[in-house]
Amino acid sequence: MSREYAMSRVRDALEKADGNHMKAQRLLLAMIEKDQTLLIGLVAPHLQSIITHAITHADKPDGAKKSAMRPKKLSVSERDTGEFGRELLQSLKGGRPEFGQAEERGAVTRPGQASQKHIDTMRALAAKSKTPPKKK
Repeated sequence: MSREYAMSRVRDALEKADGNHMKAQRLLLAMIEKDQTLLIGLVAPHLQSIITHAITHADKPDGAKKSAMRPKKLSVSERDTGEFGRELLQSLKGGRPEFGQAEERGAVTRPGQASQKHIDTMRALAAKSKTPPKKK
């Protein structure tokens, strides 16, 4: 009963707000202050999660709450990052203006032009796709 009532009140709020979700939200918050049945109808499906969160939150010691909020410092060895990782980290540090624009890469050609190596690779791939697959 309270669930159907709550949903009818939500539809009413949306109708009064001309479909504007933010206005409907504000209307519902105002309605909840005076209407306990509406509050129960909206909260009931989520009550188990709310209670679980409250118990977990209350069970933590004060020091654990503060340390959980602090971001953990990550340490990554340079061996694990490779060239991509080094470029990314350098870009984040502000050492390079653009990520992925390595100096050792060739000059960028104008749009529509491809290098001869690229053309040869595309032709090889196209020729390979035309041959029938080998039977086992």
